[in-house]
Amino acid sequence: MPIVNFNSSRMSGLLEFIESLNSWGPRSRELGLGTFEQSLGVPGLAPEDNCFLLEEDGRVRGFSLIFPELPIGRSVLEMGIARDLEGTPQELDLVRRSVDRARHIGAGVAHICVTGNPSRAKMLEAEGFSLVRVYWDMVWSQNELPDQEIPPGFSVRSYQQGDATALTEAQNSAFEGSWGFCPNTVDQIEYRSQMPNTSNQGILILNDGHKTAGYCWTCLSPLNENTRGVIGMIGVVPEYRGRGISRTILLASMEYLRSLDVADIGLQVDGTNTPATRLYTSVGFEKVGELHWFELLLS
Repeated sequence: MPIVNFNSSRMSGLLEFIESLNSWGPRSRELGLGTFEQSLGVPGLAPEDNCFLLEEDGRVRGFSLIFPELPIGRSVLEMGIARDLEGTPQELDLVRRSVDRARHIGAGVAHICVTGNPSRAKMLEAEGFSLVRVYWDMVWSQNELPDQEIPPGFSVRSYQQGDATALTEAQNSAFEGSWGFCPNTVDQIEYRSQMPNTSNQGILILNDGHKTAGYCWTCLSPLNENTRGVIGMIGVVPEYRGRGISRTILLASMEYLRSLDVADIGLQVDGTNTPATRLYTSVGFEKVGELHWFELLLS
């Protein structure tokens, strides 16, 4: 099967393939396809160079996206493959093409996330990848949220136009040194704030007076016939850690998501991050699965 570079003329075929991998209803389909299409325009991605398609008789049967994160020396590989090709030589060819591209653009390491597929994990390990992180997939589906009061002097508000610079600074400060985090640019934050799976109202900022103390970026994800609310990122600026305000912003964000009548609320968290897993468990999140991150050194 030939592997070809993505271009705009192949968009409809790629979206048709993405839909084939999911069991979406009309609402979920619009959300899922719209979000994927817009994700190809994230500043710095350059899909014509960093997106490859596996084709068979003119039909897309697999894809890979190489997200360059050169400030931290890595590229993240995101892949989708037809179910009958999982773990096959055709998928391996797609992996190798993606690794070659990551090496070509100067990344020192490639990361790829696998969710519960032993054949794919074995294929990656045979190719030299190693398991480096296990993330927890967690879901909240209760009827009521715990009570929570906003601490004196603090306030919660939604993201507004003009907040991109302050939010970028807060996010980069909150996650500096965290495994796998690449500092964002203002352009990237502005672009992502306008994607179909998010809204300004769903990006909640916790202020201490006029200072940004923390934030939570929520989004929506298609879930079969329904929609799942997602806690995408939650961060606290270093000087405000240890005050319990992460719980404040988390519950405010969950309250917002519940107002959208989502089926449930999900998140992903590094399983070694004990303070975070303890926080999420304390408000009712339950672990429902794992996501395995594999790493390949390219130098």
